[in-house]
Amino acid sequence: MAAFNALSILTSLFSIYICYSYAQLFNPIPLEDVSSCTTVGTVRQYYDVTTLSCKDCSQDETFQVTSSDGYSCICKQGYKYIQNYGGGNITCEACPTGQVASSSGFNCLKCPGGIDETTKTCTSCSNNLEISPERDLLGQWYTDGGDNTINCQTCTAGTQPSADNTRCQKCTNVYPLSGDNSCDCTGKERTGGFCLPSGNLANIPTGDDGMLMIPPSGEASEFFSHNLVSSYALCKFYKNQTACTVLANMCVLTEYRYRNKAFSTATLNNACEMYLSALISRPLEVPRLYYATIGFQIASQINPTDGDDVLRDDRLQTRYTFSPESRLEYRLATYSLDGKYLGLNTAQNGRIQLCTDTTEKLDAAFVFGTTYSQSCKIAAIDLWDKSKYQVEFFDVYIEITEDGEKKLFPIPVNVLNYYSLDLSKEINRDEEVDMQLFRRFFLVDNVGFIPTTGGEATLVRYAKSIRIDVELQTDTTQGVIYPPAIQVEYSTVTLADAQAGVEVEISFDVDYTYSDTSYRRDFQIAVGTLSTLGVIYAGYRSWVWSKRSGRPSIDFPTIANFFFFCAGTLANVFFVVTFGMAFYWFIFFKRQSVVYLVHPTDKQLRDWLGLFGAAFALKFLEVAHMIFLQCSIDVFFIDWERSRGVISNSAETTKTKEVPVSIWRTYFVANEWNEIQAVRKINKTFQVWAAVFFLVVVGFENTATKDPDGSVTKDSNAYKAEYSRVYRYAVAVLVYIVIGVLQWIFFTFIYERFFEDKVRQFVDLCSMSNISVFVMAHAQFGHYIHGRSVHGKADTNMKEMAELMKKEEEDMCGQRGLLPNTEQQTFVMALPKRLRLRYEAVLLPAKLESAAAATRADSGRGGRLSGSAMEKQVEAYCTINRFFSAFIDRSLRDMDYVIKDKTILESIMDTEFDDTSETGVFYNDDGHSFDNVLFYGHEMTLLLFDVLTFCISDLIFTNFVIAGVITYLLSEIVCVARDGGGQKNLAKKTLVDERFLI
Repeated sequence: MAAFNALSILTSLFSIYICYSYAQLFNPIPLEDVSSCTTVGTVRQYYDVTTLSCKDCSQDETFQVTSSDGYSCICKQGYKYIQNYGGGNITCEACPTGQVASSSGFNCLKCPGGIDETTKTCTSCSNNLEISPERDLLGQWYTDGGDNTINCQTCTAGTQPSADNTRCQKCTNVYPLSGDNSCDCTGKERTGGFCLPSGNLANIPTGDDGMLMIPPSGEASEFFSHNLVSSYALCKFYKNQTACTVLANMCVLTEYRYRNKAFSTATLNNACEMYLSALISRPLEVPRLYYATIGFQIASQINPTDGDDVLRDDRLQTRYTFSPESRLEYRLATYSLDGKYLGLNTAQNGRIQLCTDTTEKLDAAFVFGTTYSQSCKIAAIDLWDKSKYQVEFFDVYIEITEDGEKKLFPIPVNVLNYYSLDLSKEINRDEEVDMQLFRRFFLVDNVGFIPTTGGEATLVRYAKSIRIDVELQTDTTQGVIYPPAIQVEYSTVTLADAQAGVEVEISFDVDYTYSDTSYRRDFQIAVGTLSTLGVIYAGYRSWVWSKRSGRPSIDFPTIANFFFFCAGTLANVFFVVTFGMAFYWFIFFKRQSVVYLVHPTDKQLRDWLGLFGAAFALKFLEVAHMIFLQCSIDVFFIDWERSRGVISNSAETTKTKEVPVSIWRTYFVANEWNEIQAVRKINKTFQVWAAVFFLVVVGFENTATKDPDGSVTKDSNAYKAEYSRVYRYAVAVLVYIVIGVLQWIFFTFIYERFFEDKVRQFVDLCSMSNISVFVMAHAQFGHYIHGRSVHGKADTNMKEMAELMKKEEEDMCGQRGLLPNTEQQTFVMALPKRLRLRYEAVLLPAKLESAAAATRADSGRGGRLSGSAMEKQVEAYCTINRFFSAFIDRSLRDMDYVIKDKTILESIMDTEFDDTSETGVFYNDDGHSFDNVLFYGHEMTLLLFDVLTFCISDLIFTNFVIAGVITYLLSEIVCVARDGGGQKNLAKKTLVDERFLI
C-alpha cells in the first residue's frame, strides 16, 4: 500500500510537470528583465534566471531586499539567514538587540566599537590600521572582544583549517537542518567540497568513472568529478538554482545522451539522467533542456516530442517586411559554466558566431530574408585560451509582439550529434519527424576534457557549424514565420593536433525556406503541359520531314529524326520553364515588401537544376542535328551560260568545237556560298563581350545575391550575401537575350538595310554570274535561287559587264524574276519524286568513283580521282546541269512545276498541302527562305544554345568571365564544325573540286 501511494504521488507530480513543461516550452513568455522587477505591496521582487521572469521574495521588505544584481533576495541589514539556497529560497530573522549580521549572513555579532544604527553595521575602528575580525584565529566569534594572540590551537566546532593552515574557516555543510554544525562527515559522504547525507546519493554508482566522462573522451573529467554529484544533490534536495543550472550545463556537455536505453530514477548513470531525476523532483527550479514528454510508466522511458510539431507552431504572428527592413530579434539567456546567470543579451555583435568580422557584416545574419553564410579557419590552439573562449551556455528566444506586449518565444535547438536512445545512430540528421529538439547549446568547451589529474584539456569541443533555419508559414502572404530552429554540429580537436598547428573550420549560416507545395504543383503542371505540346509538335515536324523526304511510312530515319526534333522542342520548353521560374523568383523576391517568398532551398532547386541541365544537353543535340542536316543537303549550281561561238582546228579546218564556257564563275559562286554557310545574323564576339561587360563591369551580377538588396552597386564594407545560382541564371539570361534581340533588331532593320545584307548580296551575285542555285534540303523539298542573267550572258570583259549593268539600271532590259516581268528570284520547292530519282541516277556513277577514291586513301594507295573517274564526274556535272536547266525551263515532258503563293495556313504550319507526285510546286517566298539551310536562318536556336552554354558554365565556375570565354570558344567550335562539314558536302554534291573552295 505504501508503495502504491508513493507511485500515485509521483504520478501526480509528473502530470503537473508535464503541463507546466509544455506551457513553458511551447508558449511565448513576457519579455522581462531585472529592471521590470518592482515591489508588490511590501514584498520585493527578484529576477528568476530560470524562468526569465520576476518573482516575489519569500518575506516582505521588513526582512528581505533584492541583491545588487537583482537576481536573488538577501536579508536586510540587521537580519541573518536561517537558510539561503539562492534566488527566493531564503529565510531571514532579526538579530538580537545590539548585534549585527556577520559577513556570511548566518550569524549575529556584537561589535567591539559599537553599532551604526542607520546601516546596522559595526562602526569603524578608530585607527585606520586596525581591523575588526569576526573570528579569531581559533574561529571564535569576537562577540565580546577577544585575544588575538597567534598560537597553535584546535579549530572550534564548525570551522576547519584553511588550505595554508593560517586561519580557521567555516565548514561547508549543506545539512544544517538537524542542528549539526560539525565538520565530521561520519555517516555522510564528502563530494565537491560538501558533506552530503549518504541516502541522497544512494542511486548513484560509486567508483564508476564512466559517469564522469564526456563523449567521446575515454577518461573522467575533472569538472564533472568535482561538481556532478554535489550539483545533483544540491539541486534535487535543497533546490539550489545555481546547482540546478550547473547540472543542466553538464547534461548539455554530454550532448544530451543517456548511458542506458531505458532511463530510470532507480540508478543514475550520467549527468543527463541526474538532470532528469532532479527535474522530476524540482520542476520549478530546474531549467528545461528537452522538448519532450517525460513519463514514468512501467518502462520509465523518455518519449521525444516529434520535431515536426515544434517547428510547425503557427502562433507567431509578427509580420516581417523588406521595406522597411526587418530584423530577427534574438535574445540569449546566457549562463556561465558554474551556473551564474550572465544576462539576457542580443545575438548581435557576433555573440554566437566564432568567426570574427566587422559588426555590420556579423549583424547582417539577422536581417530578415538574407541567406547568410560565413566561414573561417581558426588556429585550433586558440580554443584553449579561456579568456578568449569562455565556456558559456545559451537559451535562445525570439522577441515578438503579442497583443501589444513584447514577449519572448523559446527557440528550439537541433544538436546533430545527439544519438538515439539505443545509441545506434544520430537521429537528428534524419527527417524532422524523428528529431529530438533541445533548448540550450554552447560554442566552445575547453574545460570539460581536463582530466582528473589536472593540466590542460586533452581535447576541445567546438561548434563546427551553426545554422538558423527560418521558414515562412504555409499559405500566407503576411510575412509571418514558424519558430526558427538552430542547428548545431559539434566537433573536437586534440591538444596534440592543436600544438602541431592545425586549423579548424567554422561556419555560420542562416537559411530561409517556404512550403514548395504550390511551386512544385505549378512546376509540374508547366513541365507536363508544355512538354506534351512539345512532343506533339515534334511529331508534327517528323511528319513534315517524312513527307518532304518522300517516306510514305514510319521507318528508322523518321524515328531518329523524331527523337532529335523532340530534343529541340523539349530544350525550348525546359528553357522557358527554368527561366520563367528563375525570373519569377528573382523579381518577386527582390521587389516584395511584405515577405511571402524567400530564396528556394537546394532541395527545392533540385528539379529545377535537373531541368536546366537537360535543357542544355537537349539543345546541344538539336544543334548537332541541325549541323548534320545542313551538311548533308544536296546543292547544285546551274550554269546558264552558253557558248558564244565555235572555233576551228587549224590542222583540220573541217572540224569545229564550241567556245568553252568558263568554270570560274561557278567556282566563285561556290566559294561565296561556302563563306555564308556558318555566318551568324548577330556578331557573336560582341554578344559575349557585351554580356560580360554589363554583368561584371557594370555590376548586374550584384543583384543576384541571396538577400533582399537588388542594387547594382554595393558598399564594399557591407556584408555581401553569396550568389544565388538561380538568380544568376535569371540575370544572365535576361542580359544575354536582351543584347541578342537588340543585335538582331539592329542588323535586320538598320545594318542589312543600309550597309550590307549578305544573303541578298548572294542572290544578286548569282544574277550577275548567270548561276542559279538548286538546293534540296530533303529528297522532295528544297529552295531555288533563280540567278539567270537578264542579259543572257555573264562571261564577258569588264567593259561589256559595265554596259550590261548600266542597261539594267536604266530599265532597258527584262527583270530578274523566274516569271516574266517579275522580281521574284527565290522559291521554296516541293519536287516530284521522279526528279529526285533521275538526279540520283545521274549522280550515282560519280558517287561510286568518289567512294573508290576514299577507299584507296584509307588503304594508303592515294585518294585522288583517276582519269576515268574525273571524266565521269565532269560528265555527271554536265548532265545534271542540263537536266536542272531543262526542268527550270519546263522542257521536260514528264516533269513540270507550277508557281504559286503559300496559303496562310501553310505558312503558319510550315508545310505544303499540294500533291507533288506528278507536278512540282514553286512557292514564292520573302527572299530569305534558303537561309534555313544556313546558320543565318537559325539564329534563335544558336542564341539559346549560347545562352545555355553561358549559364551552365557560370553554374559550374560562378564566374561570368570564364563563362564568356567558354561560350565564345564553343560557338567558334560549332561554326568550324559547320564550315568544315559544309565545305566537304559542297564539294561532294556540287561536283566542284574541294581544292577550289577557300
